[in-house]
This record gives sequence, C-alpha cells and structure tokens, in this order.
Amino acid sequence: MTQKALGNRLFSDLIRDWLASAKAKVKPSSYAQYVKRAEKNILPYFSGTKLRDITSESVLGFVQHLQSEGYNEKYIYDLTTLLKSVLKSITRTYGYPDPTVGMEGLLTGREHVDIPREPVYGEELCKRLIEVLSTDPDLTKCGILMTLYTGLRIGELCALKWEDIDLDGGTLTIKRTIQRVSTEEGSVLMTTELGKRAREIPLPQAMRGVLFGFRTTPDRYLLSGTTSPIEPRTMQYRLRAFLKKAYLPDISFSELRKLFIKRCLSRGADVTVLADVLGNASVQSAAAYCEKPTMRSKIEAVNLISKEVS
Repeated sequence: MTQKALGNRLFSDLIRDWLASAKAKVKPSSYAQYVKRAEKNILPYFSGTKLRDITSESVLGFVQHLQSEGYNEKYIYDLTTLLKSVLKSITRTYGYPDPTVGMEGLLTGREHVDIPREPVYGEELCKRLIEVLSTDPDLTKCGILMTLYTGLRIGELCALKWEDIDLDGGTLTIKRTIQRVSTEEGSVLMTTELGKRAREIPLPQAMRGVLFGFRTTPDRYLLSGTTSPIEPRTMQYRLRAFLKKAYLPDISFSELRKLFIKRCLSRGADVTVLADVLGNASVQSAAAYCEKPTMRSKIEAVNLISKEVS
C-alpha cells in the first residue's frame, strides 16, 4: 500500500485493525479495556478522520478535549498510551510517520498524580474509620480494614483466600486478582494469577487480631467466607453504604489505598520498600505522595555526605 493510499484510510478503521491484531497477543482483560476505551473515547473523537489528518495538533486537541470533559489524568494517560500504540504500530508496519514523536512528555509521562487532600483524606478520617470498623466487625468491615492496613488493590482483596493468609507468621501472599471483564459473550468475572508479580507482604498485628475471628478453611475466600468470591463492584457498593451509614466521606477503595500510602510515608517508610508492598512496577506512584522537599531538608541530606569526607 502506498503512503498516499494509506493516508486516505479512515483512522477508525486502522484502530479496529490494531484491536483485532492485539486480541491474540494480550490477556482477555487487557483486550476488553482496549476495546472499551477505544469505543468510548477514541473512535467517537476521530470519527471520519483520515490518517493523513492525524497530526500532533489533532492529538493535542484530543488530550485537551479529554481534560475539558473532566477525565482524571490517569485515565487520559491510559487513552493516550493506547492511541500512541496504534500510531507506533502503523509506523512499524507501513513506515508511516508517527505524529506523536516529540510528545513523549505529554503522552507517556505521569508527572501529575492526584493526591488526597486534607482533611478529607487525613489522619482524622483514618482514625474514625478504624474506630468504626473495629466495632462489631463483619467480613465487609474486615475487607475495608485490610486495605487500610495493607494497601491492597480491590481486585487483590476480593481474590484473597485463607490459604494466602498466614496468621501465625504474620504474612499475606498476593498471587491473584479478580475483575469483571466485558467479552463478546457478555460480562464475566475473571480471576487472573499474578505469576511473577505475586508478592508476600507483612500483616500488621492489629489486622491479625481482627482476622482470627473469621478464620476458616484454606479454600474459602476471605470476604465471602465461601468458595465463591465477592466481585469488586459489590465491595464498592458495600463500602459506599457503610460510609453513608457512618456519616463518613464517600471514598473508594482506590482512595483507601492512597491513604495507606500517605500514612506510611508520613511515618518514614522507605519508598522502594513501600512500592514492593504495593506491587508497583516502579517507585513513582508511591513517591508522588511524598511531601515536597524543603531547602533545609536538602541541605541536611547533602551535609550527611559532607560529614563523611570532612
């Protein structure tokens, strides 16, 4: 195909070609996310647009459109990463110029991370949560506490079985996650083994005390107490209902995880260690919650080295 003929193709058709090719290469859950994001945001925006009209200006316009619609930066990052993957594939396959060259800072950087603001997500909220959750605890309260004390993702929390919990040794083994995925056959609840991304993390003593009252056979899930899991959106609904009943701010499990990160860092936790506990590929997500260094703290850090050579 000539460059001119390729340039006259609708970009939406090329996106669909890329999705069809990706289906056999990625996990079903990832493919479902690609399709969902493409159909919701990318295809409608570039509807009727030919490849030759995809420029750095039009890509920037897409980003600005997403910002004007109120999407958070993490979601915009995911969409632009998907868009860039399609354009890079076209470049590799056909040699067509990639209009996003030079825009890496915009399309692949995560300079801005939403940080919970005080006092809504501060220590007072955490103390109140722990107080209410520790009173007459049930399995739902136990799950909320688990995220507050360990920073587990909601999918990891829902996938936690008693075989993964070592109360005597004080550890959790995180080796699977659960999420609801849209497929051609319909919406299904899918369990994914983490494989090499599995990790062992410490279980705080306060959490061990709560768990002792619910301990059961290894094959049962923590949150349901049965051999069938509770799905993430059900836990989100239960969290919302609990917070409303307790007259507490409406926050999500993701925000509870962020609260865990900030509390750990405020108490001097090492960012690298914390990233390992959280299962992050890098320390950037955790480091974003660190307080901005003051000049005094910078001077103290440099002076530590100076003292060694003086």
